[in-house]
Amino acid sequence: MLKKIKYFFLLLIILAVVLGGYFLSLDSHFKVSRERKINAPANLVFNQIADLRNWEKWAPWKEKDSTLQFEYTESTNKEGDYFRFTDINGKRQQLTNLTLAKDTLIVQSLASNDEVQEYRWQIIPQQDGVLLRWTVEGEIPPMKRLYAREMENMIAPAMTRGLELIDRSVHKDMDKHEILDIKSTDLSSTYYIYKSASCKIDSLGKKMDQLLPEVLIYAINNQIEMNGKPFTIYNKYDEENNSVIFSSCIPTKEKVTVKDADILTGQTPGGHYLKLKYQGDYKFLREAWDQAYSYINSRDYMMVDKTREPFEVYAEGHTKSLNPADWITYIYVPIIEVDKNLMDIQ
Repeated sequence: MLKKIKYFFLLLIILAVVLGGYFLSLDSHFKVSRERKINAPANLVFNQIADLRNWEKWAPWKEKDSTLQFEYTESTNKEGDYFRFTDINGKRQQLTNLTLAKDTLIVQSLASNDEVQEYRWQIIPQQDGVLLRWTVEGEIPPMKRLYAREMENMIAPAMTRGLELIDRSVHKDMDKHEILDIKSTDLSSTYYIYKSASCKIDSLGKKMDQLLPEVLIYAINNQIEMNGKPFTIYNKYDEENNSVIFSSCIPTKEKVTVKDADILTGQTPGGHYLKLKYQGDYKFLREAWDQAYSYINSRDYMMVDKTREPFEVYAEGHTKSLNPADWITYIYVPIIEVDKNLMDIQ
């Protein structure tokens, strides 16, 4: 009997050694990559990932379990910064910034008790945006190596979803816009050079992108000193017929003599205006204009002066920030303002 027991335990030992050798012989390394084209500046995509606080907006784990609580270091956008959380399986995880190469590469680690995964993010310039490549790489503990071949099927869907959510989050940030201030003000007259064009309202953006650089290049080539920021005068805006006539302008210190038949000189009339300060992408400017006219129409003592033309000044644009949400534009609507005291007497 004792002999049988002895052989039984010997067999168990041999089986354990054989299984252990088998598991050790299995491939322990895995590497999974997914990528997505994102139509956004590289620095915005980089910041979305490198600043760990942004992960709450798009991390696949957060979408699956909205109750997840992230614990952050004091700063969250430097090498060595990290956040911790407990996943849906009760396992403690820590994601750490290891390498941050501005706008091009991010290397991070996701560590739990028994394994560490490396997250490598490559931001590759493309026309109208970047290609974001996310690679997850790591070693699997011996007793889990049977799953090595299934790692791609296990984590790739979450990676694909994560890239989609990053894209969405970046564009949500880029689309932020608001009215910062609105008030009446007086402007002095100023000289400018300009070029005019007419087009359909829905083609206005493309036409303006073509016209303004032409005036700017003319000013540079002819050493004309600018006296302020570029602006657009709306000579006629006809929504009923979907047409607009506008002038792309560069302000000058004095009246200049132009040599190009397509470039003209002008002078703003100055006077009383409603001034609206807008922050955001130009594609939402129509909303800001509507706000300006709504402000005027809601006040009995104020009316639009139709003898002068409204215009918008591009105070801070893509040369200041690649994020459209940071751009500053001033809208000026010519107005006639009646003294409120006189209206009260009437």
